[in-house]
Amino acid sequence: MTPSSELRFSVSDLDLAVSPGDDFYAYANGGWCRANPIPEDYSRWGTFIALDRRNREQLRELLEDARATQGAPPGSPTQLVGDWYAAAMDEGSIEQAGWTPLHALLEAIGSYTDPSRLWPLVARLQQSGTNPFFELGVQQDAEDSTRMIATVYQGGLGLPERDYYLDPDPFYAEAREAYVRYLASLLDLWQGGADPVHLEQARDTLAFERELARVTMTPAEQRDPRAVYHPRTIQALVSEIPEIGWHGLFGAHGLAREFPVNLAQPAFFARLGRLVAETDPGRVRRYLVLHLLSDFAPCLSSAWVETHFAFTKALTGTERIQPRWLRVGRALDSAIGFALGQLYVARYFPPSSRKRTQAIFDEVRATFRDRIRDLGWMSEPTRARALKKLDRLGTRIGYPDRWRDYPGLVVDRDAYVANVCRAQAHALAYDLAKIGQPVDPEEWFMTPQTVNAYYHPARNEMVFPAGILQPPFFDPDMPEAYNYGAIGAVIGHEMTHGFDDQGRKYDASGNLADWWLPEDERGFGERIEALRIQLQNARFKEGLTLNPELLMGEFIADIGGVSLAYEAMVRAGIDPDGHSGPDGFTHRQLFFLAFAHLWAGDVRDDTLRLMLASDPHPPATVRVNETLRNVKAFAGAFPMPEGAPLYPRCPVDPWGGT
Repeated sequence: MTPSSELRFSVSDLDLAVSPGDDFYAYANGGWCRANPIPEDYSRWGTFIALDRRNREQLRELLEDARATQGAPPGSPTQLVGDWYAAAMDEGSIEQAGWTPLHALLEAIGSYTDPSRLWPLVARLQQSGTNPFFELGVQQDAEDSTRMIATVYQGGLGLPERDYYLDPDPFYAEAREAYVRYLASLLDLWQGGADPVHLEQARDTLAFERELARVTMTPAEQRDPRAVYHPRTIQALVSEIPEIGWHGLFGAHGLAREFPVNLAQPAFFARLGRLVAETDPGRVRRYLVLHLLSDFAPCLSSAWVETHFAFTKALTGTERIQPRWLRVGRALDSAIGFALGQLYVARYFPPSSRKRTQAIFDEVRATFRDRIRDLGWMSEPTRARALKKLDRLGTRIGYPDRWRDYPGLVVDRDAYVANVCRAQAHALAYDLAKIGQPVDPEEWFMTPQTVNAYYHPARNEMVFPAGILQPPFFDPDMPEAYNYGAIGAVIGHEMTHGFDDQGRKYDASGNLADWWLPEDERGFGERIEALRIQLQNARFKEGLTLNPELLMGEFIADIGGVSLAYEAMVRAGIDPDGHSGPDGFTHRQLFFLAFAHLWAGDVRDDTLRLMLASDPHPPATVRVNETLRNVKAFAGAFPMPEGAPLYPRCPVDPWGGT
């Protein structure tokens, strides 16, 4: 593993030359960061990503074993995984094929001249795994969480976010130039040689996408669930935006009946309809071709892969492409991850981790329940509804009780691009079949091998995959104080998401509903405003600023997660000032060191700019230092004067009563 396989907490991770009250992130992680620089094939590195890389090494063993297995039953996890991986690793066949596996799709795009044929063509591309213009999918109805509805969501941009198209800052201007060079290179490869015209055509495609970017909602704006919920009937869609051939689009997906659709961003789709209607078909064809080529470039021969990586390098600063087994393993995980997950859980996940994680979850929820009961600023009617929501909160740990399978999916050992297309079509059909159906309460949205966790507001449930239940997030060999500071803080984080500035808008059943009294909204808003000011004034990298509107939900969850987990640790009978940890740390110190250790790492400058534009999670130093300024118990954990920068003089925890 690169560069260090040691993820368990160690005193060598610390930088004892730093005062904990000045910069706890550096104090807790300085040693680890020095010993673990960013590998050349990563845009950022840290304990979180290092654990994912170790998981990938384990998954590689499963992939190789499956590839070597002969005669696995058709449709079994071993057959699907083994044959996919075999095709993906057959570099000789892939090199020989070049771009020709896309020939039929490119011909279909080339034959488009009649506007009435555009939208069935878009549907075909969506089924193949590329999403020109927008994404089609399903979601729970925000106002009736018992049923599934269709959703159309803005998209169609080749650069990461709208700022990359519209911001005059030199950083974004350079990214636009890199994008133009990339698109021109794709045309060169496709047409078999460089041509100055391709550069002009690439700039024209950038200009076309800029028109979409002008009406694209920002990541911060999309955080408001009501801002992206606009239910329509098909008839209403046709009337409101007649330029988009809705009947042709949905009909090509086999959806000929009437059904509800969430038009997530009405202004975007209105402009899209007009833009396509007034644009020459040749320009639209080129846009479609370039998106198809770009999306599939990582699956094609080496020249395409290298061209795609050159663009990635320009955006993120990553110095070297990752090994092939790692890249295709991620693609397999994305396409048929639950088949791989069955193999992963059977070999690597001990059932005892489920039981211990559940016990910490129960303690954290009990702590949150008492907090809500004691909140002085909350009215009794709102308090009763908040307690009801907390009591209904579900949790799933490790892996699904019922595995998702892939009936009818054909995976061959000699057809990598075809496998990708078939898997994408299968996944989209699987989703669209849910439209109008009751919600499946057992469905998971992360594979078990994923190093992450989530709270789903429409389901009011938390999910902790097996992949995250290992060091540094959960360590069965460490004192329980460590696990409360690590996985306990993650549990508290996800739990708090149900009550953050946007999660609080969903009721106990997962419906968007106004269940707060006005005075409670004002009291909550006052605390949010104090946190917004804190983020605006946060000490951060020179020349860069934080966007509180984008980061607020995660910041609230970080604060709630740490403070809830600490109180839960005390409730569990662990003496904060007792000693059972390594190197003489008290339980309280070990708790906070465990939390900080989760976020150890570094990020390349270009990737940091990308994250600040689009990632709702604060940068790692902010996640540690600014969070702990709002946790009362941190003041007594390490020697620090009241004048220290991180001393929690006026802590603000929206759900802590402060």
